[in-house]
Amino acid sequence: MQAIIDVPSNVAEHAGRMAEAGVKTVIRYYNHHNSVKLPSKCLSHSELQALFEAGLSVGVVFEQGGGATGDIADLDVENAVSDARRALELAAELGQPQHSAIYFAVDSDYFKRSELDQIAAYFEKVNETVAGNYQIGVYGSGTVGRHLKNLRLVEHVWLAGSIGWAGTRSMLNSGNWSIFQHRLELHSQIGHFGYDGNIINPSEESFGQFGADGVSITARGDGSAALFKVAVRTTLNLRSGPGETFSIIAPIPAGTIVVGRGRDGAWMKVDLEGDGHVDGYMFANFLEAVSGGVPLALTSRDSRIQLRPIDVARAEMNLNVSEMRGAQNNPRIVMYHQTTEGGAAPDETPWCSSFANYCVEQAGLRGTESKRALSWHELPWGHEVTAEPAEGDVVVFRRASQNSAGGHVGFYIGQDRDSIHLLGGNQNNRISIAPFPKNGISGGTRYKLMSIRRGV
Repeated sequence: MQAIIDVPSNVAEHAGRMAEAGVKTVIRYYNHHNSVKLPSKCLSHSELQALFEAGLSVGVVFEQGGGATGDIADLDVENAVSDARRALELAAELGQPQHSAIYFAVDSDYFKRSELDQIAAYFEKVNETVAGNYQIGVYGSGTVGRHLKNLRLVEHVWLAGSIGWAGTRSMLNSGNWSIFQHRLELHSQIGHFGYDGNIINPSEESFGQFGADGVSITARGDGSAALFKVAVRTTLNLRSGPGETFSIIAPIPAGTIVVGRGRDGAWMKVDLEGDGHVDGYMFANFLEAVSGGVPLALTSRDSRIQLRPIDVARAEMNLNVSEMRGAQNNPRIVMYHQTTEGGAAPDETPWCSSFANYCVEQAGLRGTESKRALSWHELPWGHEVTAEPAEGDVVVFRRASQNSAGGHVGFYIGQDRDSIHLLGGNQNNRISIAPFPKNGISGGTRYKLMSIRRGV
C-alpha cells in the first residue's frame, strides 16, 4: 500500500496490517455529522488510538460538503465559523497536538475571481477562529491553493488528485505544495475498504501530521518527489526491464502521472503506486518532468574514491539545465531549491547556492542549507583554502550592480591573473563554466572574491 493514504471510513481494526503493508500516515476526516453513505467518516477517539498503537501517524481534514458539485454556499463566512469551531472541538476531544495541521476541503474546481474571493473570506474567518492554535491547510485545486498561499491564509496545500482542475499542473511544477493525491479510488486488499494514495513533498519537515508523541517530523529529502507525465498521444508501455526486449507489463495512458525512482540508461524506473517500489520501466524520452527530478545515479570508477560535489556538478551541467521562459519552472531547478531552507521556489529565484547545496548533499556532505550565496562565506562551512585552491573547491563572491546586491557561489575550475573560472548554477540562467573577476566589473556587475572553501 501507499505510505500516505486518505480514507473516509473507520480503519481501526486494520491498523496493524496496514502498518505491516507499508502505510505510514492515515489522513482522516472531521465533520459536523456522518452520512448514511459514510457512517464512520468522522475520526473517533478509539480509532485514533488504534492507529497510534500500530505506529501510524494521522492527518486530518475537515469536510462537510466542502463546496463539492459546485455548491460554493458551503464555503461562506457563517459556515467558516461553524466549521472551525467544530474542528477545534474535535481536536480537543481527540487530543490533537497544537501546531499540527487541520486541512479544510474545497472539493470542486473553483477558479472565478468571485469564487476565489469567497473562499479567501472563508479561510480568513477560519484563521480568525482557530487563532493560531493549529496550522491551516487546504485540500483543493492548484488555483485555490496558490491563491490562499499568496494571501498567507494557509501553510499547507494538499493538491486534489483531479489533475484537470485549474492550476494543479502548474502548482505541481512549482513544488510549492505539501501533499499530492496521486492515486484515486484504490481498493485495499486489507479490509476491502476504498482509499486514495498520496505523495508527500519531502522538502517540508512536516505536512501537519501527528503521532502519539506529538507533531510528526518528516526528514527532508534530497529533492522534491520526482513526478513525470506520460507524454505520448495514446499509451506508453511499462516494461519489466530497461529495454524493448523486455515483456510489456501494461500500457499506461497518455497524461498519467508517475513517480520516477531512478534511471537505467535511457529508461526510467517507474513507481505507479507511489509506494516506493519500482513497478517497471518506461522509455524516459516519453516522460515529461512535472515536479522535481531524479538525482543522477553517480558512482566513482574506483569504489574506494569518494564522489565529489564537482562530479555531481559536471553531471548536472551535462543535462543542459536552464531556466524556462514564461510562467513555467524547470522542475530540476525547483529540486535544487528544495535542498535549502524555505524549499520550493521559482527558477527565476537566484539558484546558485541551491545548486551548490544540492551537489554537496549528493556527494554525502552537508551544505549550508541556505539559498544565500554568501552563506558559504559567512557560516563556518568547511575551511578556507583561498591561497591554495583545487578543482571543486567552493568559491564565494560578493556582487553588486545598479539594481541589486548579494553574492555568487560556484565550484573552482581554475584561474588566470584577473579571473576565477567557476562551474556554477544560475550563470547566464543555466549551469555553465564562466570566468568571474577577482575584484572588478563584468557585465555591469562588480565582483569581489570573499573566500574559497573546502568541505570536510
